[in-house]
Amino acid sequence: MKKSIKQTQWGIAVIAALTLSACDDFNPMSQKGEFYYSNPTTSNISFKVDDKSYEVLPGQRDIIKLSSGKHKLENSQGDIFSFMVFDNNNGGIINPDNHVYYTLSEAYAVEGKADRFKPATYEVVINGHELEMAVRSANATVIDANIFKCDYPLGEAFPDSITVNDRKSIGNIQSKCFDKPELVQYIATEYDENISPSTADEATQDTVNMPFNYDLPTADFANPKLQAKAEELLALLKPLQDTNDTDIHEKLNKQAHQLMMELVDIHANSASSSGVAENEKYNDFVSKIGELRGYGIWGR
Repeated sequence: MKKSIKQTQWGIAVIAALTLSACDDFNPMSQKGEFYYSNPTTSNISFKVDDKSYEVLPGQRDIIKLSSGKHKLENSQGDIFSFMVFDNNNGGIINPDNHVYYTLSEAYAVEGKADRFKPATYEVVINGHELEMAVRSANATVIDANIFKCDYPLGEAFPDSITVNDRKSIGNIQSKCFDKPELVQYIATEYDENISPSTADEATQDTVNMPFNYDLPTADFANPKLQAKAEELLALLKPLQDTNDTDIHEKLNKQAHQLMMELVDIHANSASSSGVAENEKYNDFVSKIGELRGYGIWGR
């Protein structure tokens, strides 16, 4: 068993400067229409976005600006991925060859308060190393920043401290996006842990703990009222799969929120008699609906 890395052992973020700031929105990665890309390999990679060609050198990173609407990504093998960018997007990562990318979270806190801020940890395998740390991993062709959230994008370092404008705040959780070489170097430098592969086989042993799935969930509840409300929700969200309306979320949100509240009420009134399996189905359904409502990008 490989050694697990515990994120709480490292203290980049133990001390933060808590002073007034002129900037209220502290989320640099949340940039509508900005899609990052990188080349985490040792060879050139090429791809096309909307028939415009890109040749990327090893280690190179850059940004593509995409407007809301339909787009097409083609990799060097000629495989085409069509996707819709909605108005509620926060950009993301263009990933034509389906490499694994990562978002790692760190805690920023005033001195003596670090134990109050512990990012959630997840199991992940990187280069064959089995880890449990505050890292999400994804290899989607277009990684949606609405879900794969990063305060600091590819190639931009975590700061030593952050400035907030709330004098009552004692800390915060911040996240950063990495490609694999960048993350391996970061962990070596800041955690003093070597997770480089020792064999060529280990270099391919990576897991994904944040898959992107654009399929609507199924509803199969024993409670007829719960089933009917779930079917209403599914019917409301179904147009997301093939709509050309970039602002559809704004139009659906009020009704979707109301239906979700009604679904929650129905379940709350029957949860004690529903049984474990039925409650698990409900939790999975609600989680998937929330995820789909949050997407700023849909694969077609």
